[in-house]
Amino acid sequence: MEKQGSRLFCAAALCLLLGAAGVFCLSHTLPAVNQGELAVAAAGFILPDGALAAVRGGEAFWEDAQSPSGSLSAPPEDSSAAPVSSSPPEASSAAPASSALPEASAAPSVEAGLFWENGPVETTFANGIEERTISNTGIRYGNLWVKNTNVYHDIDVGAVLAEEPDVSLKRDGSVEILLYHTHTTEAYQGDTRTQDNSRNVVAVGEKIAAELEAAGFGVVHDTTCHDYPSYNGSYDRSGETIQRNLDQYPGIQVAIDIHRDALGTSDARVKPTVMVNGKKAAQIMIVAGCDDDGTLGFPDWEYNLRLALRCQQAVSDLYPSLARPLSFCPKKYNEHMTHGSILVEFGTDASTLDEALYAGELFGKALVQTLLGLTE
Repeated sequence: MEKQGSRLFCAAALCLLLGAAGVFCLSHTLPAVNQGELAVAAAGFILPDGALAAVRGGEAFWEDAQSPSGSLSAPPEDSSAAPVSSSPPEASSAAPASSALPEASAAPSVEAGLFWENGPVETTFANGIEERTISNTGIRYGNLWVKNTNVYHDIDVGAVLAEEPDVSLKRDGSVEILLYHTHTTEAYQGDTRTQDNSRNVVAVGEKIAAELEAAGFGVVHDTTCHDYPSYNGSYDRSGETIQRNLDQYPGIQVAIDIHRDALGTSDARVKPTVMVNGKKAAQIMIVAGCDDDGTLGFPDWEYNLRLALRCQQAVSDLYPSLARPLSFCPKKYNEHMTHGSILVEFGTDASTLDEALYAGELFGKALVQTLLGLTE
């Protein structure tokens, strides 16, 4: 018995020695192999086939996660890149985890190319532009996130989603949806601002309008310029445009203000990007205002929040990571003028026009799904 034990001990020691020698040889003879590939190769010496397959498939190492960002423009929010969940938990706050969901954990950079077809992009910095997928912060409910910057109002996301928006569309060809642009000249990389509507946010609005019209909704896309020659007073002027359309088309129930954000600094602009079906799209941010301290003259803000959260849910379900966390903020942004008003930011001034146009197309599809659930 003692001799047999001695033989087993020697055999085990020899295996360990050979395994260590193999790892040492790999690390010195394959300098181009990254750490993940080296780990898989080393695991082949000591793991059974099933465990090695798990390592090779990435099951043992990676989860979705990104790093946070900051914004300079109104509304100032940092956020996005959502993990997907099948069952929404109770609304929770600030990076919490629900018992129904795996806790979002810090993960390695996506430089390994794990999410090429769908999900975060590789973080890069070149020519004063940092391209990355903005991470999720704030309140998590299932696969959607909300950033609440109000002081006096909390938000129970599940409860708000359970409430019906004050929108009931006929889809009979009459105009029921208004698309407009308070900052009409906002444009993208290479332009920043332009009155050429083929290169600014008006072009994004055209993509959204096309999706809505293809689904049978009556849409008016008002391209009136409100921020040139003067930027100040843009919201006053766009408010006049909204009222003019409400007078002309009294059936309008949904009004969407289409913007372009700006993040980072003049020396390091942030380009929020995500991969959707193997193609880059600019990340979007939905904004829902709140009369937080009762001084804005915006008593019915809850109705807009209901619609905004349903849009956020649809985007998160169809295109995970496309939407940064919804911005629930103490602002009005002319959203008081209908019960179906929202503001949406498409990319930043560092995003390319093609990325913003693709984001507009994707949001349009998600908006259609939302509004189809609100038809008579």
